[in-house]
Amino acid sequence: MTIEKIVLKTEKMDCTGCRTCATDYEADNLKHALARLNGASTVKVDKVTGKVTIKYDTKIISASKFTERIEKLGYQVEVESREEIQ
Repeated sequence: MTIEKIVLKTEKMDCTGCRTCATDYEADNLKHALARLNGASTVKVDKVTGKVTIKYDTKIISASKFTERIEKLGYQVEVESREEIQ
């Protein structure tokens, strides 16, 4: 098993305010959608910064699946950092 941690920066595409995942509902929705993906072990969403931190098993899922899911939910996303932790 290879565990990797990825930090993603998200911005709501249709937001006119602070352009981050600013509400509890949006943060919870994003976290739930990502945590449901097979291979994700932990998902944390910072509603103030819009950063999403995910630990996942690279043998089960690729990082691109997380970014695809985020984009489908209406967010722009970019990889901020990525590191193997186990």
